Amino acid sequence: MKRLDLSGTMELLRRKSLPTSICRLVADLLECGMHNEGMFLSLGDVLSELMQIMNEPEIFVHEENNIGHVTLDFDENNLYGRNDTLTTLIQAALTAPLLSESDMSSVVLIGGHPGAGKSRLVNTIKEPIRKRGWHFLDCKFDRLSQNQPLSTISSSFDDFFRSLAKMRSELEDGELTDADLHHLIGSMTASMERHLSASGIVFLGNLIPSMKSLFPEIFRRVVANEDDSDDDQIQKHDRSNKRAVSNIVAGNEGVDVISDDERSIDSDNDNNDDDDDDDCLVSRSTKNRLHYLFQKLTQAISSPGAPIMLFLDDLQWADKESLELLTTLVVDVDPLSNEEDADQRCICFVLAFRNNDDCENQKLVKCINAIEESDATQVTRIQLDGMSVQGTNAMIATALKLPIRLTRPLADVVHQKTLGNPLFVKEFLTMLCEDRSLVYSLQEKRWLWTIDNIYRKSMNKDLALVLSEKLLRMPRDVQETLTFVSCFGKRVRKEVLSISSCDAEEYSRLLACLEAAVDENMLEEDNECYAFPHDLIQQAAYERVSQEQACSYHFNIGVQILQNSVFNGQADPVSLVSFTALDQILAAKSVTVSEPALRVPLAALFLRAGRYSLRVAAFPSALTYFERGTSFMGDDGWELNFELSLRLHESACHACYLNALPEKVQEYVEKVLSHTDNFMDRVKCHYMAMRTLASTGRIKKAISKFFEAMKELGEEFPDNVDSSLLVSTLTDMKNQLSKYSLEDFQKAPKMTDKRKQWAIIFMGSISPYIFMLSPMLSPMISVRIVSLSLRYGLTTESAFGLFMYSYGIGCVLQDIDEGHRWIKTSRMMLERFNATSQYPKLKIVQYAFLIYLKEPFQSITNVLLDCRQDTMRVGDIEYAIFNSLWHCQFAALTGEQLLRVEKGCDTLSKEMIRLKQTQSILDNASMHNMTLQLIGSSKNPFALPGVAFKDEDEALEFVEKSGNKTTAYSMYTYRVVTACFFQRYEYAAKIIEKYHSKIGNENFRVHTVIYKFYEGLVAFYMNRSQPDVDMWRKIGDKAIRNYQTWAKHSGWNFENKLLLLEAESLFSKGEYDSAEKKYVASIESARRHKFVHEEGLAMAMFSNYFKIFGNAGKKNEYLDGAFGCYEKWGAFGVVGHLRGN
Repeated sequence: MKRLDLSGTMELLRRKSLPTSICRLVADLLECGMHNEGMFLSLGDVLSELMQIMNEPEIFVHEENNIGHVTLDFDENNLYGRNDTLTTLIQAALTAPLLSESDMSSVVLIGGHPGAGKSRLVNTIKEPIRKRGWHFLDCKFDRLSQNQPLSTISSSFDDFFRSLAKMRSELEDGELTDADLHHLIGSMTASMERHLSASGIVFLGNLIPSMKSLFPEIFRRVVANEDDSDDDQIQKHDRSNKRAVSNIVAGNEGVDVISDDERSIDSDNDNNDDDDDDDCLVSRSTKNRLHYLFQKLTQAISSPGAPIMLFLDDLQWADKESLELLTTLVVDVDPLSNEEDADQRCICFVLAFRNNDDCENQKLVKCINAIEESDATQVTRIQLDGMSVQGTNAMIATALKLPIRLTRPLADVVHQKTLGNPLFVKEFLTMLCEDRSLVYSLQEKRWLWTIDNIYRKSMNKDLALVLSEKLLRMPRDVQETLTFVSCFGKRVRKEVLSISSCDAEEYSRLLACLEAAVDENMLEEDNECYAFPHDLIQQAAYERVSQEQACSYHFNIGVQILQNSVFNGQADPVSLVSFTALDQILAAKSVTVSEPALRVPLAALFLRAGRYSLRVAAFPSALTYFERGTSFMGDDGWELNFELSLRLHESACHACYLNALPEKVQEYVEKVLSHTDNFMDRVKCHYMAMRTLASTGRIKKAISKFFEAMKELGEEFPDNVDSSLLVSTLTDMKNQLSKYSLEDFQKAPKMTDKRKQWAIIFMGSISPYIFMLSPMLSPMISVRIVSLSLRYGLTTESAFGLFMYSYGIGCVLQDIDEGHRWIKTSRMMLERFNATSQYPKLKIVQYAFLIYLKEPFQSITNVLLDCRQDTMRVGDIEYAIFNSLWHCQFAALTGEQLLRVEKGCDTLSKEMIRLKQTQSILDNASMHNMTLQLIGSSKNPFALPGVAFKDEDEALEFVEKSGNKTTAYSMYTYRVVTACFFQRYEYAAKIIEKYHSKIGNENFRVHTVIYKFYEGLVAFYMNRSQPDVDMWRKIGDKAIRNYQTWAKHSGWNFENKLLLLEAESLFSKGEYDSAEKKYVASIESARRHKFVHEEGLAMAMFSNYFKIFGNAGKKNEYLDGAFGCYEKWGAFGVVGHLRGN
């Protein structure tokens, strides 16, 4: 057959005005076999090319869009063969609403090498999920980490709320008319008010400024409430900042560089939140509060109907504070919460990070491990390696606008050299264009290359070096500009750039170079920022100069910004601009300053920045700022400006304490001691040293440090406190207070004597530890606080001193009504001082220590559950844990279902360990052990991480050796209670005897009421078996006298217990008819007051009574009744034991 001449097929088809892609496909089909390049290998190749044309018509069909377009065109939205990975990500996100029903979160961990396309993968689904009703929040961490507290994470929320505020404004102005959107914004803001409270919203507003636009009334109202008066405080704040700026500019050596709102505690400002010494009293509760409020924030703004995807990119650069907050947001749920109407949080966390060896971040590893090990997460892992050869070919085909069959040979070589890394592929192709190895032919209307030439091209496997080489090919002034911009990190705001130049001429040159960099795709520009397309480009620009030169860049930038903003009064010393400047100076680590005119103002700025960081719980940042400030002052700083040097060292000492760096605390304490003679100049560091000792478990040394301070402050205590001294001291104070009314306390002046203020601060801080080791001294401290308050005036701590005094009056002197009177006064005092953050703490101890003597136990458990939320909201995690412990105690001892109590104890132990609040973990473990035995479980709750005990005996021995009488008392109590239900009275008697020899007769503890009841029951049993031993009758009679007093104040709580004690007493005396009536009355009272466990106990003891007299019928009747109560309670272990006997 004669062969047709098809060599002109392509040109003939083009004359028909067909798209080039169609012409090429048909011509190559007809000419198949005539040449080898790009020939079709199968029908599948033909179908693939047709699909390519159909899927990308803007490239292969609508050629008018591409006329004259002869540059590489990379599709940034195409994943090139990673659709399966995209599906995995989408599926993980869609599980979030289902997981929220179980209080769980979906977490996606995306790892990969630089340039692998992690960001692109997530950004691909941004718009699709938004159309499904999701909110998308994203933030990107920077290699040049900014020290400004939590700025990266808070910026994502700030952008989100700014968009909400804008939409709400447009809705109100009528520019938008979306009813659903209006409802969504309204419900979201209402939810935020409900979950956060006004004070919580204001607290977060320090980090998320756009919240002020959503809640203008709240910010006006809260500020008005907290200030003496709006106008006065605003003027005062303005004067303060102006004075601070003028002092900073002047660099005066002797002037006061501390502003009015940072005065010492002898200030008469009602709101101490801004005081210098109040900064010194900032505790870890600030951080806890911040974390809790962020948790509540995510709960408030997300729901199954409107989920959130929070994307945190480049997490390998994240700072410690951000990782800690992230861990809290992801891992921490509130398992002890009982908010039945609580909104379900619905959030999918997407965390992207490099997992190559060069970016190993141990803090990140710890964070990820915690997330993966948590029961509150469902984790999906995605590892992004290089694209496949097919994916690489698809990317190249799109960039060159050619069929994949034609680019297949080129893709094979490119993939071999780049390993399919998308950014590597892009840069390699760009390099080929620049050296003309890849050229566009106007005649052929396509890209051409010689495969052998490309194969011979060398390609550095280090992408950063590739980008560096590209950078070096640019003009010198553009290179310098890129290095200048790289000092700010991956992105920089235009307003910051405008004040980082010396003058308008320099700024004009800067803009010209920035424009050139944008044209070369080395920078991206939007309305607000310039940004590097990839952090590796930023890295290449930054590493273009030596480290010493980079430090010089940073320092000059920082000083220039300050001169154009803070130093000329155009910006607040703690503004975003100021932090940007200070971060630049921080990065200039090797630069030193010798001129006092610059050293003092810079040190003062770092002091203010550190204090601001403390108040928003950014403790590592605060320490960094303080340490840099001390470095500027230098060795002669104490002579140059004593007050500023002292404040910096005090603050650094405090920051070390908050960062759990006890050795560094001591270093700063010694520095202050070596430069001061006056104790009041040392008092803050002495206070931090005491708190550090206590927080690290060296309680005896902390108490010793406390007594040292008290001696210096003129407040000494007796070496030994016995019962008679305690009673006489409490009685004297009772008589003294009888002369005062509530109105007297409302009108009393505030304390101004600084020494006495510090004495009360020390006493309030050490009081919980004194209570643990020296319980009799604790009421003595409370009396001293009240005495000082009466003589010198009131402080916030006066309220706690008055409450602890009321506890002593109620529990030691048994004057419960008098105790309640002073509880009310202590509440009033907190309200007077506007110490709203302290109120939950006071409420907890009031209910757990004294109010239960009047109000029903069951109501106390509900109050404590509510208090937990309040304490978490203000960040007092220590008291939140105590609250949970006391809640479980009341629940266990008031008849709540034991399986629920056991779960609460187990959860609480885990929470204590996770939150590093283990000071009461053995109290909880002992209560947990009692619950497990009652249920019938052999689980060992003392097998705790870090300090595992084989059993309770070993744990008790440890507690007794440590001198912790409070925990020892708890453990003895639970042992006696357990023994009574199992009817092991002889064993219980041995415990009681050991208790009296080890602990003594101190009767003013939380467990006193419960312990005295069960101790009395054991005593009467032993009195019947050992009638010659007077001790048992005395113990039993004392228990009755105690319960007669308590029952007068709360028949609900104590009537059934008193009746049972009386029944046992009458039984021991042989008054059987009266005893039987008391048994029956006790059973009925327990049933009426809903103490099912004590109803069962009374029945079991009444059954034993009939057993002794041989009345099998009555014995079995009441024993069966006891079994029914115990089974209802969940005490299956007790039932099994008694049935076996």
